[in-house]
Amino acid sequence: MIVVEHHCYQPPKPSRAMRPFARKTPNHFVGELTFGEEKGQGQTLGFGSKLEHDIALISIYRPGVIDVCEQVEVSFIKPDGKVARHYIDYIVTEEGQFRTAVLVKKKYVADGAKFQDIAARVALAAIPSVADKVVIATEDILELNLLMRVEQFHSCRFAQPFFDQRLSAALDQIEGETTIREFLGKSGIGYEGFHGVIRLIRFGKIKALSPGLLTLSSPIELGSI
Repeated sequence: MIVVEHHCYQPPKPSRAMRPFARKTPNHFVGELTFGEEKGQGQTLGFGSKLEHDIALISIYRPGVIDVCEQVEVSFIKPDGKVARHYIDYIVTEEGQFRTAVLVKKKYVADGAKFQDIAARVALAAIPSVADKVVIATEDILELNLLMRVEQFHSCRFAQPFFDQRLSAALDQIEGETTIREFLGKSGIGYEGFHGVIRLIRFGKIKALSPGLLTLSSPIELGSI
């Protein structure tokens, strides 16, 4: 018999964006997502396009990243000497507090001289007060296998204490290369623990040996963390 454990739900913290997002638009995929629930209270993050959504997920689930904040305002000097405001799409903070400002743009815009000039001026204004580095992210970095993996991490982010504790205790059952199916069988939990294995892979306690979408047949080995 499985005993259901009771936990107090904490609503996610509100968006930290310094400007509002449109509630709806006929031409863009806009909305909010939450992240961080696997460690406790979630954080709301807004996005103004499908590209921003995908870059956010890739950033959130990149190893070593501890926070992603959206739409951070910075003032910069235009070519005519006037002061203007730019909203940095994401500030990605890694362990050690290193901050990367991510400017999200379609490639045809990012490659243009006008945006390159704005990006350079924003970088000059943002470093070091807002960020330690400024990068431009386009659709070119959206590799399919990576996107499938982070979407899976995101869908499995909610903790399941009953499974998580028992799977962590069973990690010593992994000897060499095996599969998720075999590990779940040895742990005595069965297929219901699949999301728990995804979380262990997310945090490096198990290493996935193949790219892309994880399935019960995916090869794994013990991680290094």
